Amino acid sequence: MFLNYGATLTFKFTKQRFLNEEIQSKDKAVFITGCDTGFGNLLAKRLDSKGFHVFATCLFPDGKGALELKESRSQRLHVLHMDVTQDDSVEKALEYVKGNLGSSELWAIVNNAGIVKGFSVEFSSMKDFKDCLDVNTLGPVRVSKAFLPLLKQSKGRIINITSPAGVFPIPFCTPYCTSKYAAVGFNDCFRFEMDIWGIKVISIEPDMFQTGLTDPKVLEEKFDSSLKDLGNSREEEFSEEFIDSVKKTKDFFISFACPQVSLAVDDLESAICSTYPDPTYRPRRHIAFRFALFFYENLPKCCQFFSLKVASYIFLSNPQKKKNL
Repeated sequence: MFLNYGATLTFKFTKQRFLNEEIQSKDKAVFITGCDTGFGNLLAKRLDSKGFHVFATCLFPDGKGALELKESRSQRLHVLHMDVTQDDSVEKALEYVKGNLGSSELWAIVNNAGIVKGFSVEFSSMKDFKDCLDVNTLGPVRVSKAFLPLLKQSKGRIINITSPAGVFPIPFCTPYCTSKYAAVGFNDCFRFEMDIWGIKVISIEPDMFQTGLTDPKVLEEKFDSSLKDLGNSREEEFSEEFIDSVKKTKDFFISFACPQVSLAVDDLESAICSTYPDPTYRPRRHIAFRFALFFYENLPKCCQFFSLKVASYIFLSNPQKKKNL
């Protein structure tokens, strides 16, 4: 494992030193989903400043993020509505891109749109699972399939935002993890299938950053809603101490979200602009955190499970409600 990590660092240094050429942005267009906030919003602005023709899609075209893009954009940046869960919405976006490419070619699509819903299996509804799968997994599938004909012409790139949560388990985030595991599987299969067309399929597995997905207020509202949906079973099955400890644990880990969102945007830019991009980018806040995640990812499953049990012993109370004698 340590040899693999050392080899990875050596390759990364060599690549940065000798294989750091970039493509020219002139007459190249990039299509980005989920530009209301976070990575997508910042990436759209950066690519616009570099001279790319940018199509930034937002779920809320009259929202704050979309209006901000419209105010700061050049004539190269288009802001349009798209819902990645709806076939007709994706088709309309495709027709818009075809009609507004001009002399540019579609060089890349960035499947950035994502949601976090639900917590543990018991604290999540079936709708939480379906919504996560529809946005985080089927969204990239739906958009990629629609835009493939244009990408075959340019021999461009498909960049999918996956997650470490699609590589190793994160309990109490089960619907999200399930969707990201599926997204990683799609990405790895799709990469091989697109290679014969000269299209590169690239995965971005970012650290936990301060974006709309990790907004403490939004997550608090979702948690309270999940508890409300439990109804009587909450009082019958779970101790109040356990529910309170889950909430505090959630708040504790969210407080570690990294504010340096530009680290992820840097890797997204590299995936689009590098002549020789990596198949997978893993934006991390610093080298120690990068090593910690690498170490945990490569532990045997039994050791991962034991680590999680130790963490649960430290942070979580007994979930069983005490019975009156």
